[in-house]
Parts: sequence; structure tokens; C-alpha cells
Amino acid sequence: MKIKFWGVRGSIPAPLLAQDIKDKVLSALQEIVRQGIELKTDADLATLADSLQPEIVSTIGGNTTCISLETEDLFIIFDAGSGMRDLGQYLMSREFGAGKGHACIFFTHTHWDHIQGFPFFVPAFVPGNQFDIYHIHPYVPKVLAEQMQPEFFPAEFSRLDADIRFHQIEEGQEVVLGDLKINSLELYHPNKAYSYRVDNLNSSMVLATDGEYTRLDRAFMQRYYDFYRDADVLIFDAQYSVREAIIKEEWGHSSGMFGADIAKAANVKKLLLFHHDPTSTDAEIIHALAKTQEYLAKQTQPINQSVEVDVAVEGMEIDLDHVDAGRFSIEETQINQTLCLKLSGEFDGQASEIFARHLLDIMQAERSQRLVLDMAELDGLTMAGMSALLDARRQTYSMALVNVPKDVYDVLELAGTTDFFAIYDRIEDALGSYAG
Repeated sequence: MKIKFWGVRGSIPAPLLAQDIKDKVLSALQEIVRQGIELKTDADLATLADSLQPEIVSTIGGNTTCISLETEDLFIIFDAGSGMRDLGQYLMSREFGAGKGHACIFFTHTHWDHIQGFPFFVPAFVPGNQFDIYHIHPYVPKVLAEQMQPEFFPAEFSRLDADIRFHQIEEGQEVVLGDLKINSLELYHPNKAYSYRVDNLNSSMVLATDGEYTRLDRAFMQRYYDFYRDADVLIFDAQYSVREAIIKEEWGHSSGMFGADIAKAANVKKLLLFHHDPTSTDAEIIHALAKTQEYLAKQTQPINQSVEVDVAVEGMEIDLDHVDAGRFSIEETQINQTLCLKLSGEFDGQASEIFARHLLDIMQAERSQRLVLDMAELDGLTMAGMSALLDARRQTYSMALVNVPKDVYDVLELAGTTDFFAIYDRIEDALGSYAG
């Protein structure tokens, strides 16, 4: 899964003004004076640029909500804010320019900052292109057509030459596209908005924009914790500060600190602050990020948990196919009548699902009733992972654990389950026990 941000603002586009650019140049010059830097070569200039704070040398971006997610076979778009215009220009340089493109579009809701880019989406005017639009609100087709009426836009919806198909779905209805599973959950927002979660066997992403959390007790929040659980990336509505979120109750937005608590409780790996307020400067958004990071650092972190927090920036790309740290994987080899599974990464809740599906495939294919689990490259074990191991032990004729790291063994020992497993130092010893 490759994610790219084409629009990260909320409410209304917020382009940089001439004064904003002047302020950035002035800040850079002040930094040169402060450090006494001599700029004699292009390399000196490059070094300076790399050393400057993000709010000086770049910009968060001013376009409203639009995100793309791409796999080898699929191109998916979430929302059609003003960032969709730039996305369309990019797609025209690909197969969409020749009328041979296909994409799926999911709408969280129809407030104007999430639909206003659709009339400027050039690929929709190209014959031969195909778009499948998924929506939970029943009026999405009507809204998209109405904003292109002559009173508002020079080209009506009927002028779109691409093949556009609408799919009405229900909250919680799973949509399967290739190897992706897409689920939804209602968020508290005026006229409702919906969060989307995208999973495949290797990674997961949650988009939770335009949501207010009206109660923070665990009983109320559990539905969100469950939906966001173990996500590699949680894209979170952080339009307001905590103070603003309290003052602007019922506006349907949240803050970075609320997101930090939620990400920690749901064991999210990376939290991206998103849907930035149009009145917030780049410096103010970076400051909000720093406060969220500081707040999270003050919280007691569970063992093996560390939530990374960053700001969603226009043009930012995240390749979840190459996030190796902690990634759970299974490598399978057959030795005589015994199946050896080499487990790598963090054996957590998401990993337990991958392991369970792999084990089910083994049992259904009757490949072996004897398993050896090589755990040398496991980075950690959670209770969900331990439960998956216990389930595997019950389902197989015999199962042995080998090369168990000390941290993983300590978890089994703390849980009082070491005697539930046959544990060996080497694979050869485990195989020898079967031979005997």
C-alpha cells in the first residue's frame, strides 16, 4: 500500500500568501545571521536548507482533503477536496490520460471541503476512464451533480465522459477490492462522517477525519479502539487544539492530544495529524505536533509500544510495503514430515490474524500435523500473539518452539504458560524429539 496526500486542510483551502512566503525567507535569513553561516557554494546552500526547521523551508499545504492509496493492481481515492485537482493532473500523465484508467473513490461525507475538487478532476472528463464511487450517505450522487449545475460550475455532471458507477454501501459493510478489505465506522460529525479502514495481509491504514469524540470513557471509546486496533497508520482529525475542541463542541473535530491517547490505547504504530485548520500557520501546526509529542512522551507506555506522531503534509508519501520495523512475517520450509515456520517481527494482534490464517491454510491442505516454530527473529510477543500460539497448539498433533528470545520467553513465563509448549534451543533438537 502506497499512500499519498494531495490535500491536508479542513474547511476551506488555505494557500500561502505573499506575506507568508516573505516571513519564511526572513526566518531563513535570520537563521543564517544567528549561526554566522557562510554561503559560498551550492553545497553550502543545500546544507542550510537541510538544517532549517520544516515550517521555514517547506509548507504544510493549503488544499483540502484528498488522499490516494495505490497497490500493484488498484488505485483508490479518499474524498475529493481541492487536492483532487492536482491528483487529476498527475493521473493524466498515466493511463488515465489515454482513457484507460480505473480508480475507486470513497467519500467520508459531503461537506464542501471533501467534494469541491471533483468538478476540476480532469480524468472524469476523459472517455474510457472508469470510476467506482463508494458512499454511505445516500445523497452523494445528487450532491456531486448539484455542485456542477450551471449556477455553480460551467460544465454539468452530464458532461463527464468517463464511466462513473455509484455503489451505495452500509456502515460496517466490508468492501473487498483485490487483496484489500475496506471497512467503515461512523464518526460523530454534523450530518455524520465515516472512518475507513483498509487492510491487506501485510499492512493497515485508517482514515478518521472529521470526527469528534464526545465522551472519552473507555466504554464509549471501545468501538474506536477496536476499529483502529494495530493500524500501521492512523490519519486523524487534529483541526483544533484541546482548548478549541472544548469551546467548539458539536463542530465535529478533534485534536492531536486526543489522537495520541486513542492511538496509544489502540496500539497504533504511526499517528498522522490531519485536516489542519485553515487559519493555522505552518509554524502553529508544527507547534501543535511538538505539543502532542511532548504529551505522549509524558504518558506511561506499555511494553513494546511506541507511537510515532507526525503531521500530514501535502505531497507526503508513505510506502507501507516497505515498513520493515516490527513487521510480522512467516517463512515456511519442510523438513521430512515436519513443517518449520520461521516467525519474524512483532507477534501482536494483527500478526495473530496473519498466523491464524496461515495455520488454517496448512490444516486445510493437510500439509503437516507437526510444526516447529523458529522464533529467533521475533521482536516481541503480546497476549494476542500468545493466545494464537495456544490455539495452534490445540489444533496440531504436535508443536515445538525453538530459538525463543529471552524477551519472548519472559512473556510466556509471566503468563505462566511455558509448560504448555515443548521448547528447545535448536531446530535439530525439536526434530529429534519427533524422530524419537
